[in-house]
Amino acid sequence: MNPDIFHYIVIISISGVLSILLAIYAFVKRKVFSNSNVFILISCFSAIYIFGHAFELAGNNLAEIKIWLKFQYFGLPFIAPTCLILILQYTGLHRFLKRKIITSLYIIPIITCLMSLTNDFHHLFYQSVYLRPNEKTPLVDMIVGPLYIVHGSYTFGCLLFGTCILIWYWKRVKAVYWKQVMTLILGQIIPMAASFLYPIGVSPYGMDPVPIVMCFTSALYLWAIISTKLFMIAPIARDRIFESMRDGVLIVDISNRLVDYNEAAEKMIPTLLSSSIGKNIYDIWKMEEDISEEQQKFEWMNRKNNKYYYIHVTEVFNNKKIAVGKTIVLSDVTEQKVLEAQLKQLAYTDGLTKIYNRTYFMKRSQEQLEQAIQLNKSLSLFLFDIDFFKKINDHYGHHAGDAAICHVVELCKKSLQPEYIFGRYGGEEFVVCLPDTNILEAGKIAEKIRAEIAKTPLHLNEKFITITASFGVTEIRENSNTLHILLEQADKALYISKENSRNSVHLAINDSFIIPVE
Repeated sequence: MNPDIFHYIVIISISGVLSILLAIYAFVKRKVFSNSNVFILISCFSAIYIFGHAFELAGNNLAEIKIWLKFQYFGLPFIAPTCLILILQYTGLHRFLKRKIITSLYIIPIITCLMSLTNDFHHLFYQSVYLRPNEKTPLVDMIVGPLYIVHGSYTFGCLLFGTCILIWYWKRVKAVYWKQVMTLILGQIIPMAASFLYPIGVSPYGMDPVPIVMCFTSALYLWAIISTKLFMIAPIARDRIFESMRDGVLIVDISNRLVDYNEAAEKMIPTLLSSSIGKNIYDIWKMEEDISEEQQKFEWMNRKNNKYYYIHVTEVFNNKKIAVGKTIVLSDVTEQKVLEAQLKQLAYTDGLTKIYNRTYFMKRSQEQLEQAIQLNKSLSLFLFDIDFFKKINDHYGHHAGDAAICHVVELCKKSLQPEYIFGRYGGEEFVVCLPDTNILEAGKIAEKIRAEIAKTPLHLNEKFITITASFGVTEIRENSNTLHILLEQADKALYISKENSRNSVHLAINDSFIIPVE
């Protein structure tokens, strides 16, 4: 055997051993080795290709060489697309690695493998494979067919595309990670450059130089993994954190064009797609707020899923302190909003009837009273309570008393305008504040409610319980212009109603208490 070829085989074998060691190392360190499965596949495919080429060079005859030539294609066609997948994962472009895309990446490699195995039947991959004449060591030459050109073009395209992605990514990451990115770039460029030497006939003895340069790239990977923690630390960490964040994050440039976003943002904003990159954020996300200010915070409700988000916009500066874009962080605060609404309801409303409680009624009514005095407008107020309520509780039980209270409240709501303030004053007693309403108008409303309650019995457990209520009505005047005095006057009128056989309405006008005219 030619000594030069023997040395070549030895170096190729070392390259294969390094590929196997890299696969083993990635498997052992798989818990901390990011993308370990893909890197193991690359290393295994490379080992198959490299050792297949080594045995091809060591073959003693054409038949034996053809066997190892076919063996190489169980690994060779799959290396480039698998490297592309690794690069997409490394650079954080996981959203493009859908099942359909991954499957399509391996269509040509699978066809290449099948065509190389069955080449003797169709000669579409190699038109002919023959031993070189006048060579002491058996070496083969091939006349390539159309499918070989497809395979070579596809492999080169994957490597070139992966290199372009890495160069793009290099511009985005901090300078401290340049060794990692450069290692991957060299791992693409060196085999790509070496593959040119083979078809143009300038490689030593016309042999494929790629397996021997892969010895260098494998050593480069091993150095990078040990010294720079390639695949173990940032920028991988940055991408993992970015994608695993519960908060949605969008990055826009100085012209508000979308640069990047994470998976959480995609779930929060349904119109956000992979094709949205490069588009104006306002065309993608129909929000009313302007993000042109340097820093701002606001809330946004997605009406499609009834979710509330807290949005924080922050400017991004380069190392020269020049603004180059903004980050938009969306935090889901739906649970907080629901809790706030529940607490607000507990603070403002009565637990049984869901109308205003006494405290909040007093607050709202005081505001309306002050406004009425300032604008010289009318304001009335009436108190009422359920007649003989204790008898309902004693005879039917407390659950019937609660049902009676809720029954009365529902009947009242039908006669009260939204601007009126309706509250539970205590027990079976209720109070209504009527802004911009004089006492006669308020008396008519009270009488309407009284009549409605009287004619609408409560249906409970197949029984009908007749309910009546007594009312006391008053209005704001010069000598009664505080809420305390109004409530006192309404209470006195209510007392007169109870003294006069109940189920009636009395108005407190000056020092008299009268029944409203129908």
